[in-house]
Amino acid sequence: MRTTLVPVVFRFPGGLTPSANQVAILGPWNGWNPRAHTLAKDPQGVWMITLYLPPGRTIYCFNVDGAYWLDPDDDGRVPNGWGSEYSVRHVGASGPPAPEPDRDEEWSKGNSMPV
Repeated sequence: MRTTLVPVVFRFPGGLTPSANQVAILGPWNGWNPRAHTLAKDPQGVWMITLYLPPGRTIYCFNVDGAYWLDPDDDGRVPNGWGSEYSVRHVGASGPPAPEPDRDEEWSKGNSMPV
């Protein structure tokens, strides 16, 4: 079975951290690796990246020079189990949002990281 991937543009406003040198996006689709998907800064100072993700709900956060940030333009937030939250994005028109993942199960699979 072939999974359809949807282009998703993620933006981080440079005005929040004007002296930032690097912004990355982290999520279960890249193993929460801050080196896997770094954003590019456009002339207006907005950091951007397009990822191709399967339809549904995804959780993520930004890493700005080593500090974790939530997306101010996310579709919502979910607790991450470490006293903070992950940003949520609903990808594509896949119907109602998926139920919240079990954090303990995600942790045991190595798919979670504190924010």
